[in-house]
Amino acid sequence: MSTSEEVSKKSCGGLTRSEVTNLLQSVIGLHGIEVKDDRIELPGVHPSADVPKSELPDETKTTVILYKDITSISPFEARVEVLLHCGELYIFSTTDSIKTHINTHSDGKNAKSEKPTTAQDVAGNIWNGLEKTLVSGKK
Repeated sequence: MSTSEEVSKKSCGGLTRSEVTNLLQSVIGLHGIEVKDDRIELPGVHPSADVPKSELPDETKTTVILYKDITSISPFEARVEVLLHCGELYIFSTTDSIKTHINTHSDGKNAKSEKPTTAQDVAGNIWNGLEKTLVSGKK
């Protein structure tokens, strides 16, 4: 079974610990991810993507992601993406320790929507967020 087939079959949530471990295997050690019975813990992922690195606090927060909240885990050659039902996207580089958290909500809220977030929703909201960032940078 190819990786894309594996991801599409597991894209409705309800992943097991072994499935999560298998899909994240290329980034677990590199990013210090801890795989627990019902969740993964991500050290050093800050809750806001629009704060410059120089303004982040010295202490880092551990982010907890429950398996039941995961929409999909997509492993690619250079990164692994974890998309949550609420529309948050975590991207882990497979080549270095860079990790990114993107809130894909168009309104910037963390409220869970009634319907699952689609790839089109995520793409549209990312572009809207980038456009806002670029416009604010030109002022």
